[in-house]
Amino acid sequence: MKVSIYTSFDDLPQGARDLCDEFAASRWFDSLAWFQCLYATALKDSAQPRLYVASSESGETLACLFCCTRGPRDRVLAGMSNYYTMEFGPIVKAGADLQATCNALATFIGAERPRWHTVRLAYLKESSTAAAALVSALSRTGFSVHRYHQYENWYLDCPGIRYEEYYAGRPSRLRNTIERKGRKLSRSNKVDFVLYRHATDDIERGVRDYVAVYNSSWKHPEPHPEFIPELARNLVAQDSLRLGVLYVDGKPAAAQFWITTRNEACIYKLAYDELYAAASVGALLSCEMFRQALDVDMTPRIDYGVGSEAYKREWMGSVQEIFGIQAYSRRSIHGIGNIIAAKLRAIVRRTVARPKN
Repeated sequence: MKVSIYTSFDDLPQGARDLCDEFAASRWFDSLAWFQCLYATALKDSAQPRLYVASSESGETLACLFCCTRGPRDRVLAGMSNYYTMEFGPIVKAGADLQATCNALATFIGAERPRWHTVRLAYLKESSTAAAALVSALSRTGFSVHRYHQYENWYLDCPGIRYEEYYAGRPSRLRNTIERKGRKLSRSNKVDFVLYRHATDDIERGVRDYVAVYNSSWKHPEPHPEFIPELARNLVAQDSLRLGVLYVDGKPAAAQFWITTRNEACIYKLAYDELYAAASVGALLSCEMFRQALDVDMTPRIDYGVGSEAYKREWMGSVQEIFGIQAYSRRSIHGIGNIIAAKLRAIVRRTVARPKN
C-alpha cells in the first residue's frame, strides 16, 4: 500500500476526489466540499494543508486523511477540524481493509522526517469504526495515545418513524408548552415557516435572515462570517441544505440550519431572537424541522451535533461520546516529554479525586 502527501486541494489526484465525492450524499463531513469550505473560510489564515492519500499497488485510492500544520517547522500534525466540525476521521473506501489501511496511514506518519512529536485528532465519534481503527494504528506505530472527552452527541435513530408518532413520544411537559405557546403566538401574530432548500428558494435571503437571528440571539457572532454562506451554497448543490426560518409578523424570529444526507439529518446550527424567547419560537420551529426530516426526507437518524444541553434529551433518544486524542511520539525528545507530562497530570487527577478518610 502506498501513501502520498499533498499540500494543496488543487493537487489532489482524481481518485481521491472521487472517493470523497462518493460520501457527499451520505456523510457530509467526509466530503471534499466540506473540507474545502472549512479550509477556505476558517482555516486558511492559520494552517497549511497536509493531505494524506493511501492507494493500492494498482493505484486505486483507498483512503484520505485531511490534516494541517501551522508551518514547516511545526511538528504537530492536526486533523483538519475546528469548532465548525461535527465529526472527523479517515475517509476509507467501502470494501477496503479498514485496519490495514489505517495502519498504512499511521506507519507513514510515524516514519516522516523530521518526526511529528504530536498528532492531534479531535471530533472523533465513539461509533466511528474508521476513527477507532486510526487511533489503534497510531498506538501500534510509535505513539502514546492519550484520549480525552470533548462533548456528548445526542441522536435519534428513527427509521420508518413519522412525525406524529415521534411527537406523541415527547415528554408531556414539552408538548404542552409547544401547543400552548403556539396557540398564543398565532392568535396575536402572523406566523410563517419558510424552508430554504433549493437554489430557487432565494438561499441568499434565507442565509441573511439566519444571520440576523443569530446576531440577535444569546450567541456570539460567527468568527468567520463567510463560512455559513459558503457552506449553504455547497449544501444546495448536493440537495443537503435544510434552512428553516420562523417569521413573526414578517420578521425572522428563529432559524435552524440542518444538513441532511441519505444517512442522517444533522441539526447543525440553531438560534432564536431573544425578543421572542418567551414565545418558545425555537421549539415551534423545531417541530416544523422535525416534520420535514421525518415525513418528507424520511431520515433514518437525526443527529443533534455536539453539546450536553439539557433540552436535547427531550428531543433525542440516545447519546454517545465525541472525543479527541493527543498522540505523542515515543521516538522524539519533545514527544517523550509530553508523555511524561501527561502521566504526571493523570497522577495528579487521580490523587485529587481520591476520597479522603
